[in-house]
Amino acid sequence: MSSHELIYVSLATREMSPEDLIELLQQSREKNARLNVTGLLVYHRREFMQLLEGSKADIFSLYDTICRDDRNQQNRLLWDGPMTQRAFADWSMAFIAPDKLDLERMPAYSTFLETGFIAQVSGAPKSLAKSFLISLRDDFLRR
Repeated sequence: MSSHELIYVSLATREMSPEDLIELLQQSREKNARLNVTGLLVYHRREFMQLLEGSKADIFSLYDTICRDDRNQQNRLLWDGPMTQRAFADWSMAFIAPDKLDLERMPAYSTFLETGFIAQVSGAPKSLAKSFLISLRDDFLRR
C-alpha cells in the first residue's frame, strides 16, 4: 500500500489547557496507532498545524473527523500528496508546543510563530509548512 501525507492548519475554538492537550494527544495516539497513521501536531497560540502520514483513505477519513471536531475551526488543507518515506515513522502522534521553546535561539521559527500559522501559509508555497514541521522534528531529535 502506498503512503500519503496531508498537512492542515486550524484554529482552536478556545485556548487549550495542558490537560486539554494531553487528552487530545491520548485520543490521537490511540486512534492513529490503530490506523497505522503517524505524524506531528503543533499547537501555538490557539493554532494547530498537523502533518498526517498513512494510507490516503485513512488520513482523509481522519481529517474529516478533525474538521467535524468542535475543538477547532477554520480548517485549511495545505497539502496532500503521495510520499516515498514517512518523516515521522516512529511517532503515532508527536507533539510540540513552540511557545515552550526559546525562540531567540531559533530565528527561523520566530517570524513564522509570531505571525501565526494561518497567516504565514496563506498564499505561501505548500512546502513552507512541511519544511517548518521537518525543522521542528529535527530540532526535537537533537535535544
